[in-house]
Amino acid sequence: MTLKRNLIPFLGITVLLALFSIGTVHAQDENQREIAQKLRVVTKDFKPFVFKHEDKYVGFSIDLWKAIAKEIGLEYELDGVETVTELLDTVQRGEADIGIAGISMTLEREKAFDFSYPFFDSGLQIMVRYQAERSFTKVLFEALSVLVSPKMLSAIGILLIILVVIAHLIWFIERKHNSEFSPEYFKGVWDGLWWSAVTITTVGYGDKISRGFLGRLFGLFWMFLGIFVIASFTATVTTTLTVQNLQDTIQSPEQLFGKPVATVQGSTADHYLSLGPIQVVRFHQIEQAYQALEQHEVDAVVYDAPALWYYAAQQGKGKVKTVGQIFKTESYSIVLPSQSTHREAINQALLKLRENGLYQKILEKWFG
Repeated sequence: MTLKRNLIPFLGITVLLALFSIGTVHAQDENQREIAQKLRVVTKDFKPFVFKHEDKYVGFSIDLWKAIAKEIGLEYELDGVETVTELLDTVQRGEADIGIAGISMTLEREKAFDFSYPFFDSGLQIMVRYQAERSFTKVLFEALSVLVSPKMLSAIGILLIILVVIAHLIWFIERKHNSEFSPEYFKGVWDGLWWSAVTITTVGYGDKISRGFLGRLFGLFWMFLGIFVIASFTATVTTTLTVQNLQDTIQSPEQLFGKPVATVQGSTADHYLSLGPIQVVRFHQIEQAYQALEQHEVDAVVYDAPALWYYAAQQGKGKVKTVGQIFKTESYSIVLPSQSTHREAINQALLKLRENGLYQKILEKWFG
């Protein structure tokens, strides 16, 4: 009986210790579960969607992700990378659970990643240098530079060759019976050159005319042919002047052919430009492409339209401008590893934010 009485306190203490131990283990498990649920989110600078302000990431995509995470109840840490390629590689390797910035959904990327519902419709656009009104001196200098341009020199050269050929032909026809064309080769060809030039300019024969039947028939032929030669020469001159003096006439992707165009390496714009006869100049950062444009190293920048709009209205105001329509439309989405368990929850949160109006408020905050 005494033994039983002594065992009761001992058993009670043992039970209390066991309960305390179980509680401690349970608390540790909960703590570990919280740590395990803390996601790693990667992003990159992409104004106005993501950029740093006072050592914190801000922007449309950041505000949207904060609202999504709050809606789902997710804990996360936000890290930055330098390029889109690095962001995608980090997610694909499983070193990050979420990637958000302005990531375009493409068929090729869909094979390696999961994407959320689109949260922003975008596309590619062209940006060129802004040209202010030019002074008379600058216009005169540009006109003179046109006269010595390769295209203009080629046109003049072709015209001279045609005149020389015609000069030989008329001299050969008229040299024996027409005293106005010297029988000597060099002097006679010079007479023929004068005749062909005067005739083609519709001034009239002047002091030299063809007298024989064959010569007059050839002269008639040259008069009519000269109309087309002069028209072709005039068209070439007009085209050269237009192209030279209207450098900002780029309005569509077709007008980029043969020109140096800057973009970001590995971007959807890079892939698009690589398909055509365009001199693609690739940079790791879009800011480097902007600088190359302003320093006349390239003729245009092709990139995501919202980023170009933002730069043209902010740092590039008065220096650059966007032109033409948006082409190759695309949509931005949140990128996740393949078979991600978070995809459905993120999609539901996106739908809810659109329905309750919070998405619209965030949109208006950053885009007006």
